[in-house]
Amino acid sequence: MRIISAGANKLYYYGYLLFLSSSVSSAFFLKDLLSPQKINNGNNKINSNINNVLLPELDNLIVASNNGLDKSYETNIKEKMIEISKLNGDDQRKSLSGRWELIYTTEKEINFFKTSLWPFANVSSITQNLDLYDTQKINNIIEFEGGGQFIVAGTCTAVLENENENENNDSKKNDNDNGNVEDEQYDRVAFEFTGATAIVWDKEINLPPIGAGWFDTMFCNDEYRLSNDSRQDWSVFRRIE
Repeated sequence: MRIISAGANKLYYYGYLLFLSSSVSSAFFLKDLLSPQKINNGNNKINSNINNVLLPELDNLIVASNNGLDKSYETNIKEKMIEISKLNGDDQRKSLSGRWELIYTTEKEINFFKTSLWPFANVSSITQNLDLYDTQKINNIIEFEGGGQFIVAGTCTAVLENENENENNDSKKNDNDNGNVEDEQYDRVAFEFTGATAIVWDKEINLPPIGAGWFDTMFCNDEYRLSNDSRQDWSVFRRIE
């Protein structure tokens, strides 16, 4: 028969009390850490870092790159876009609808318009009208000095998560090319262009549709939108009020 002394009993008793005390303290600590106020404070710090530090840094890089025409800044801009994307919150497509101005892109065709006199005029603006959930319409508009325009119209839909996974599995691109961060799914939108119109010298010329694809929304708030797409192009938009 094992005999436990009174001293040992006291030791066990005090040890048990210490265990209970530490457990209660840990519970209160976790409760405080996970309180809505603490979470909100954390989110506010993240948003402040994005809005006051990272986005201005990105904007400075875009200006220095002449809106993407100077390719020597491309790597730094992509890295900054990925850094911002890692801090995004819920589904970024919630605030996607609206009118946007394209301020940076790696897309060769767009940059061709910006560096070529087509049709004999400089590009004055490149904008996009997007309504993801109501009309599901997307319009890209390139405006030229003197009134010329090139308009591409189409449809757009939010891609469900399982569809997104299937497309990623079918794609042969690696993560560094398309901007995806490991173990992170961006919010995808599929689009299909259904027609195009060129307005030159006050005349409209209807052109055939020019393709379909998807773009992933890496980040989107009230001012900026970052994306990469199925052609491995990277773009930054600024919201137009």
